[in-house]
Amino acid sequence: MQMFLKSRAGAVRLATPLMILCFLAMGGFLYWLSTYAPPEPQDILTGDGEVLNEVDFADFSVATQVYMEQEITLRNVGVTAMIGERLFWTNIVNDDLYLLFISESAAADSVDVAGLPRVDITGSVMPLTDSVIDAWFEAGVFANEGDRFQAEFALDKGDYFEVWRFEIEDGEEDESDESGESDDEDPAESGDPPV
Repeated sequence: MQMFLKSRAGAVRLATPLMILCFLAMGGFLYWLSTYAPPEPQDILTGDGEVLNEVDFADFSVATQVYMEQEITLRNVGVTAMIGERLFWTNIVNDDLYLLFISESAAADSVDVAGLPRVDITGSVMPLTDSVIDAWFEAGVFANEGDRFQAEFALDKGDYFEVWRFEIEDGEEDESDESGESDDEDPAESGDPPV
């Protein structure tokens, strides 16, 4: 049995509109990809010529693992609660807690994190495992088993932020000097009776 081919005029008429529709769909898809790409860190030049990769904390808190082992700077990181003197929690998306570890070099900055509501920090996201928590325990980071238990709560997240240094501007260091008050004021001059 022999089949007779019918005219292909219908397919030819649809070819051009379908081709245009495919190009429009591809263009829309590429546009969508460009708007939903992960945010790139912004390079900022400091006064001493150092380049900081500053990341908005809102972008960081959505996807912390995107910044794994990259040096970044975060501004206005809230200090929710301290665990000993070298670990603290902050809140990220949906009020989830996120663990931050103050490294030896950052601890040398002598910044009292417990007394501050927010800090500016530079560091990196690092993977968090049982062996990291064991190393912290052996190094004496935890004051007791309760502190260790709190840190183990962060194992579910799988990463933590290691603070390498605190970004302190010159005006933040000596706020008491700017107010004009002095700690060594003579009681006789102030009118207060000597103690």
